[in-house]
Amino acid sequence: MTQDAKIKYAAVGCGGMGRRHLRGFGALHHSSMANMQLVAAVDTNLEAAQFYASEAHDLYGIEVRAFASVAEMKAGMPDVQAVDVTTDTGSHHRAVLACLEQDLHVLCEKPLAITTGACDLLLAEASRRHRVLSVAENFRRDPINRLIRALIDDGAIGEPRLMIETTIGGADRIVITPWRHMKHTGAITLDEGVHHADMLRYYLGEVATVYGETRLHEKVRHNTRSSGPGGFYARYVNSFPDTIEPTGEDAIYAHLRFERGTVAHWVNDHAGHGRGQSGRFVYGSKGSIDSPGDRNGKPVTLHLTGHDPISGAEILQYAPSYRLEPLAAELFGGERVWTYEFEFNATDAKIMALELFELGECIRTGATPEVSGEEGRRDVALTYAAFESGRLGRPVTLDELLQASHGPAYEYQAEIDRQIGLL
Repeated sequence: MTQDAKIKYAAVGCGGMGRRHLRGFGALHHSSMANMQLVAAVDTNLEAAQFYASEAHDLYGIEVRAFASVAEMKAGMPDVQAVDVTTDTGSHHRAVLACLEQDLHVLCEKPLAITTGACDLLLAEASRRHRVLSVAENFRRDPINRLIRALIDDGAIGEPRLMIETTIGGADRIVITPWRHMKHTGAITLDEGVHHADMLRYYLGEVATVYGETRLHEKVRHNTRSSGPGGFYARYVNSFPDTIEPTGEDAIYAHLRFERGTVAHWVNDHAGHGRGQSGRFVYGSKGSIDSPGDRNGKPVTLHLTGHDPISGAEILQYAPSYRLEPLAAELFGGERVWTYEFEFNATDAKIMALELFELGECIRTGATPEVSGEEGRRDVALTYAAFESGRLGRPVTLDELLQASHGPAYEYQAEIDRQIGLL
């Protein structure tokens, strides 16, 4: 595709996550299907935008202009059509709304917004302006998760009966950044937990009811100077305080019932001491699936009653519908890969390239993104279901959560909406 035919976009938010997305642009830029051209960087901290722009030039030899606001960017570069928003979770609704008000198509890092009420605001504005609103939910785009979904859909384990989704670890450390421990800026149980909410729904469909509760275990957290995923946060950690006092919950414990009848146990505990755990298992009427985790390329293991475990290429026989889309096949080495070996940053970049590419294709063709604004809204609703269930002392339906501020299960989120000025 010629440079003139590519869709020009701006990066909005130039911190650690934004710089990871910059590598995603690089993976797309060097592919045979490059359809997006990065031309601007926007951050309220102009120095951060300038650093991002210089990094883009050093890495890819492209000219990127730096701006301190979306309005300023759009005025100076009226041919920009889209944005990639990677600001902190608590500011997603403001940043995305500012972009939509400039008639820009939007790819927003997960979660779409800090509450379902804030999500509703963005969906309404995107609809009114006929703009694409896509959510960068990356776990489901991992080829290994595509394979697992095909195994389930193709009946490899029969009818799904139980899913176990477990994350335990973190102790009393600051997880990546201090804002991820604050209720009104996007606690870790939302910011990281929404990944797992999406995987639960991606594997098994819609959730009917949730019964759960949450905890704030660690009242003080310590700065360990961790550089975070891929090392992209190393330049910021010395500016963080040595200790913080969190206000947002650090653990979710929930029991889910899906519309199809499957049940799930979900633990998302970022205050776990001792032996950490991360596991995802699906049990069905004929067998079970062990997921190797996300973005590591390790093989899936299929257990069928009366058979030895299957974890090699023969697993593909049980997933005949499994095919990666063309760009994913190019980036990961085939349309039916069952394992891959890339270091984390390379895998991370490839997956983000898929998100950017899809945005461009949706703008060009009018298609709906796989993780649309509505899908992102449902992920946020599911993440908050245990919070609201714990407050009410009863199971809640996902429909109740989707009613947002007009529904009966909105007590916890209402406190956030009042704080950020939505109520």
